[in-house]
Amino acid sequence: MNKELFKYLWLLPLFVIIQVFVLNEVLFANYINPFIYVLLIITLPKKTPNWFLLIYAFILGFSIDLFCGSIGFHSTATVLVAYLKPAIVSITLPHNIITDEDDLFMHKLGAHTFTAYSFLLILIHHTTLFLLEHMHLNVTLLFKIILSSIVSGVLIFITQFLFYKKK
Repeated sequence: MNKELFKYLWLLPLFVIIQVFVLNEVLFANYINPFIYVLLIITLPKKTPNWFLLIYAFILGFSIDLFCGSIGFHSTATVLVAYLKPAIVSITLPHNIITDEDDLFMHKLGAHTFTAYSFLLILIHHTTLFLLEHMHLNVTLLFKIILSSIVSGVLIFITQFLFYKKK
């Protein structure tokens, strides 16, 4: 396994702790609940083996599920995002900007490309998660999905600026 993937194993507990103890306690106007842990799946390198991507996503989602008391909602949403990620990468990312081994960070992809790519994955994650939690779709739930996706996207964008610098 690539040495780059090991750093994601070390980041998993950190992001789970931030999500469970900080971000899950933040609920704006009963509609917005930011989920930043999706960043770990979004930024995994382009050529991450599918088996690693799916198992990593399951462990990440299952860890959040354990702390939140939900029954597979987060793990289902993260595994779906991991399953769809290779197809979305091939659709949204130009092939000439990054190598297959590069992490998919904003400073490597560019702000516009990273925003489009990450927001699509965030929207898939949030839609799956909230539909599983509520088991119905109405205007209020659609509003919650869109607002939470936007806030999560903004937090992920800010995280990219603060912690992932150009080398």
